[in-house]
Amino acid sequence: MSKPAPESVLITAAQVITSFDPPGVLPNSAVGVRNGRIDWVGNRHEASPEKYQQHLDVGGTIMPGLIDAHVHLAFDSQEADPVAHAVSISPEALNGTIADNAARFLRSGVTTVRDLGSPPGTVLEFGRSVQNGFAAGPTVIASDHPLTRPRGHLWAFGGQVDTVRGADSAVSHLAAAGAKVIKVMVTGGRMTAGTSPVAVEFRPDLLSAVVARAHAEGLSVAAHSLCAEGVRAAVAAGVDTIEHGTFIEADGTPSPEARAMELARQIADAGTFVCPTLHDAHPHPISFEQRGQWVRTLWEQGARIILGNDTGIPGLPPEQYWGGIHALEMAGMSREAVLHAATGMPALAMGISAEVGGLAVGMRADLLVVDGNPIADLRHLQRPTLVMARGLITSPQSQSEEDPWQASPSSRR
Repeated sequence: MSKPAPESVLITAAQVITSFDPPGVLPNSAVGVRNGRIDWVGNRHEASPEKYQQHLDVGGTIMPGLIDAHVHLAFDSQEADPVAHAVSISPEALNGTIADNAARFLRSGVTTVRDLGSPPGTVLEFGRSVQNGFAAGPTVIASDHPLTRPRGHLWAFGGQVDTVRGADSAVSHLAAAGAKVIKVMVTGGRMTAGTSPVAVEFRPDLLSAVVARAHAEGLSVAAHSLCAEGVRAAVAAGVDTIEHGTFIEADGTPSPEARAMELARQIADAGTFVCPTLHDAHPHPISFEQRGQWVRTLWEQGARIILGNDTGIPGLPPEQYWGGIHALEMAGMSREAVLHAATGMPALAMGISAEVGGLAVGMRADLLVVDGNPIADLRHLQRPTLVMARGLITSPQSQSEEDPWQASPSSRR
C-alpha cells in the first residue's frame, strides 16, 4: 500500500535510466523528489542529501514508471463475462473492483494506465480521486464509455451512435465529463454477441465526425480494430491509436504478407500509434507467432508501438502486465524499444510526455527501482524493489519464484 511520503526524498542507485529512446543511462546517480515532482537527476556525488528529509540508497536501477496503454479497470478478470458483471453489480462493488485493480497495477510497477472502456463515470471519478490524493493508484487517462454502433461492441456501457450529429454530440459530452481520450469501436468484438470482429461496423462518416470533434476538443481517438479493413478505415479517418491492429481478412484468416506490409507502411507513414495488445500467455484465434510477426513488421516499418495488454478481460489481471513486455521482445523488438514502448512512447501517445514516461527535473515523480539493468535483461522488471507514483512509495507485490520466461508461446492458441 502507499505510504505517507516525506516532502522530499533523495534516492541513490547504481544507475539511473532517464529514458530509453535514446537510452539515457547515468551510472552511480540519484533522483531527488520534492512535493511529488522530480527536482534533481544526476551524479549522486553532486547531489545534496542534506536538502532532503529522507535519503534512500537502493542499489540497482532507478527507471521511469511503467505504462499500460490499454486497460479496463472496471473488469474483473476472473469473470467469464466481465462486461455483464460490471453493469450488474452494485456501484459500491464496482468501485471496489476499480480500486483493487488500480492498487494491483501500482504494486506491479505500473504508474500510469489508459482505461479504454468502462460504465459511464466510474473510472473517470476514480481517476479524479487519484489526482486529488483521495485514492491510491496509477494516473488514469480514461475514455469513459466507448462509442459504438447500435448494439455494437460494448454497447452495454452506452455510447451507441448512428448519426453524424449524434457522434459529434457524444464526443462533446465525453469531453465535458472529463474524458481524455475517445474510444471508438471500428469493428465488432469477440466479447459482444451479434458483432463481427472481421467487419467494419462503424460507418466512415461517423468515424470522421468522431475524429474531427475529438481533435477540436483536444482529445485523442483510440480505434478498436480487429481486422485489416478496420485498420485501414481507422488510418484513413486519422485516428491517433489503433487498438489490437490485427491484420485479419473477412474470412478470419491472416492477411497475405504483402497486404500486411502495405498496411504497416500506411500506419507508419501516418504516424499512428499501434497498441497491439500482444501477450505471451493469453489465448487468441490467431497464433502468437503470426501476431508477433505483424508486430515485428510494424516496428521494422517505423510504426510507433505502445504497450497495452487489454488488462481486465478474462484471464488477464494486472499482475500479468509483464507478459506484454515479454511478448514484444519475443516478437523481435529490441529491449530498448520494448522499454520505450512501456514508458516514453505511450506517454507521447497520450499527450502527457512532459509529465511521465521519463525522469527529468519538473516531471512527475513516477518511477520504480529494479535490481540489475533492465536493458540487459527485461526479467528484472518482474521484481521491482520500490515503486513510486506521484511521490508516494508503494510496496511492490511479492513475486512467484517460477520464471515465466521459460514458457514458450508455441503451444498457445
